[in-house]
Amino acid sequence: MIETPTHALLPESLTGGDLAYAELRSRIMSGEYAPHTVLRAQALAAEFGLSRTPIREALQRLAEAGLVAYIPNKGATVIGYTTEQMAETYFVRASLESRAAGLAADRMTDADAELLIDRIERMDPLVHASDQDEIVELGRLNREFHEHIVKVSGSLQLQTLLRSVSQVPMMIRNYQAYGDTFRIRSNHHHRDILTALQSGDSLWAEVAMRSHILAARNAVLQGPGSSLHADTSAHED
Repeated sequence: MIETPTHALLPESLTGGDLAYAELRSRIMSGEYAPHTVLRAQALAAEFGLSRTPIREALQRLAEAGLVAYIPNKGATVIGYTTEQMAETYFVRASLESRAAGLAADRMTDADAELLIDRIERMDPLVHASDQDEIVELGRLNREFHEHIVKVSGSLQLQTLLRSVSQVPMMIRNYQAYGDTFRIRSNHHHRDILTALQSGDSLWAEVAMRSHILAARNAVLQGPGSSLHADTSAHED
């Protein structure tokens, strides 16, 4: 039977299709479902304790979100991305999230800062992780850190745009591919971003966020398997 995803508080009024969509999206975003994984409605229906109709509805929504390629009556395949596509996604994110950070610097509360501190501190012991589950958890915490800053920005437009552009669960792949150095540097950047946000300096917050995301983009371009013609999406913010 499907369970309500633990990473989000979902309204009780959600349908089976809504819950299936949320759970499947979470698995793709976390890296549990790697690119090119085939998702079959019958098997998912049995696993989640639902009929095939809400599962098909969820798969169609995932296709509309750009997470899977869906062929009715045949199932869906998790989409893979090339190095170029991932790098471009980071570039777009840098523009949108830096703007969100600038807006958030004017709206940060103590409670917001405490939530971000909590995510940073929970990521700290995971930067040396080798276990797949721990790396997935690190990716989840990273996503929550970034999503909360966008939420604090108060811009519904930025939230909508970033939900679209951030569909690719890139950070899981990068955490696996580039190891401790990348993870440690990434969490140091999070602390820099938090300091800028707490200062109330919008420009500093924008620059800190942009630098953080572009550093990840450069890791994609310079890291292993980064040939422009190679598909390096073997397993992947």
